[in-house]
Amino acid sequence: MAHRPVVHRVRLSVAAMAAIVAAPSFAHHSFNAYDMSKTETVSGSIKEFRWGAPHSSMVLIYLDKSGKPQTMSVTSGSPLMFSKQGFAPRDFHRGDKVTLTYHPNTSGGVGGALATLTLPDGRTFNDNEAAARGGPGAPALPPGPPAK
Repeated sequence: MAHRPVVHRVRLSVAAMAAIVAAPSFAHHSFNAYDMSKTETVSGSIKEFRWGAPHSSMVLIYLDKSGKPQTMSVTSGSPLMFSKQGFAPRDFHRGDKVTLTYHPNTSGGVGGALATLTLPDGRTFNDNEAAARGGPGAPALPPGPPAK
C-alpha cells in the first residue's frame, strides 16, 4: 500500500509541472494592454518589420497632426497568421507605404495591436488572432482576402 502515495505524488508533480509550463503561453497571449473595442487608422512607411514568434511586430514612421515624423510600434499576430493569409517575410520592406488599423494602447501611448495592414500592392492582412483574444467587446474581423 506504500506505493499509492508515491503514485499520487508523481501525478501531482506532473500536473504542477504542466501548469507551470503552460502558464507563460496563456500570459503572452494577453491583449489587456490594448483597447480592443476601439480602432484607429494611420498611414506611413515601414521602418522595421519583425517576423517572429510568438508575435510579429512592426515599427511605422508616420506624420503626426502637426506634420512631424513620428514612430509607433505595433504588435501583431503570429507568423502563422500571416502565412495562412499568404504573406511571407519577403512581403514587408523598409520604406513601403502602408495603411494600418490598430487597437490603441490602453495607456494612451502611441501604438497598439494590429487589426489590419494594407500593403502597397493592395493586399490586406487581417489580424483575427488579436481580435479573437481581445475578449468581450472586441470587434470581430472578417478573414482576410487570399493573397495574390
